[in-house]
Amino acid sequence: MEDERFSIYMAMDGPHLDGLIGSAGILRFDWPERKFYIQHYDGISAAHNVSLSPNGRLALLGNFSQQLVLLDISRPDDMKIVARQSTMYFEEAPYRLRSNTHHLWYPDNETFIGAVGDHLYRFHVDHLKEPEQLGPHKLHNAHEIRWDPGRRYILIGDLGPEHTDARQIAVFDLEEADPLKRTRVIKLPGTVWHCCVHPQKAVGYALTYSFATEQENYVDWSPAYTREYIFEVDLPTARITRVWSCGSEFPIHLNSDVDVTKDNYLYVACGGSHTVVEIPLDQFDESRVLDCVPAWWMRALLWRQRLKNLLGALSRRATIISTHFILQTLQVTGWRILDGIYAARVSPQGNYLITGNRGYNVVTVYDRKTFKKLYSKLLPFRRDRYIKSPHYHLGWRGYHLGFHHSEVISR
Repeated sequence: MEDERFSIYMAMDGPHLDGLIGSAGILRFDWPERKFYIQHYDGISAAHNVSLSPNGRLALLGNFSQQLVLLDISRPDDMKIVARQSTMYFEEAPYRLRSNTHHLWYPDNETFIGAVGDHLYRFHVDHLKEPEQLGPHKLHNAHEIRWDPGRRYILIGDLGPEHTDARQIAVFDLEEADPLKRTRVIKLPGTVWHCCVHPQKAVGYALTYSFATEQENYVDWSPAYTREYIFEVDLPTARITRVWSCGSEFPIHLNSDVDVTKDNYLYVACGGSHTVVEIPLDQFDESRVLDCVPAWWMRALLWRQRLKNLLGALSRRATIISTHFILQTLQVTGWRILDGIYAARVSPQGNYLITGNRGYNVVTVYDRKTFKKLYSKLLPFRRDRYIKSPHYHLGWRGYHLGFHHSEVISR
C-alpha cells in the first residue's frame, strides 16, 4: 500500500457555514510524501470544485462567481491561473448561485464541458470566449455534471432557484441530433445537488440534499432533519431503476463528494453528519458508516471557528422564533457546531480513503478496508495579506481553509 502514489486536490472556500459565500483557493495533498500545497486567488469567490484534466497538468476551479478559472497545476508550489473568462459573456446570471461549478474533461486535455445559464457548452482551453452551445439542460440551475464511460450521457443535478425547491434531475444525450431534444428531465421527491456515474457502465446515482426554509427563501436555509434518498438512474432510458432511502436519524445529510468505485461501492461524503457512508451496490441496502470526527486535541484548538459558525447561524435566523430550524441542524450534525466531511475520495488503486473535514480543518487518510486511521493532519489557518488587513471584520488573525469538493489522481 505504501507504493501507491497519488495527489488529491480540494477546493477551498473559507470559514463560512455552507461554503457558498467565501473565498477561493486550492489545496494539494501528496501521498505517501504527506506534503501539502495551498494557494488562494484574488478576484474569485466561493471556490467549490476542482476538475482535473486527464494528464493532471490543468485544473478548472469551479466557483460561484460566474467565471471560468483555468489553473496550471503542473508545479504544486505555483498553481497559477492561466486563463479566466466571465460566463456572463455568454448568458446573464440573475442569481448568485447560477454559476459553473463542475466540469467534464475530454481525453485530449484541451476540451471540456460546463453548464452556463440555461445550456451546456463545450469549451477549448485556448478559446474560452468561443464555446459551442450543446443544448438546454432544462433545469433551474445545473449543478454537478457527470458522464458515463462512453461520454455520451451526462447526469445533471439541479441546485434550484432562489424561491422554490428543485426536485428534479436531467439526463443529457450528446448523440441526439436535435439539440432541443437532448435533455430528459426526471421528477423526484427531493432536491438533488450532487450525483455520480458508474465508472464501467451507463448508470448514475443522484442523492437528495435536504434543507429547511420558510416563505420559500432558499438563500438563508438550514439543514433539514428528514429522510434522504439515493436514486439509481439508467442513463440510456432516463428511468429510476432502484431507490435507496434511510430514516432521518441515519447520518448521511448534506452530501458533497460522491463516487462509485470499480468494485461496485458507493461512497458519500456527508457535510452535515461528519461521516463517510459506504454502500455496496450489489445489494443496495446494507452500509458502513465511518465516523470522521478528529482527535480531541484537534477539536479543542478550534474554539474560534466554533464562534464563527455560531455567528453565521445566528446571522441567518431570528434565534428566539426559529428554534425548530436550530434543533433540526443540531440533530443533523450530532449536536456539533462545526461542519463535517465535504471532501472524500478513494485512492486510484482502491487502498485508501482520504477525507477533508471542512469544519475541523483536518485531512485524514484511512485504510479503506478496515477504516483504520493511518494519518491525520490539522492544517494551518489561512494567514495572508487579505486576512492581516486591519479591515478584516472578524477581529482575529487567520481562519480555516474550508474544504469542499475534491478530485484524486495517480502520480
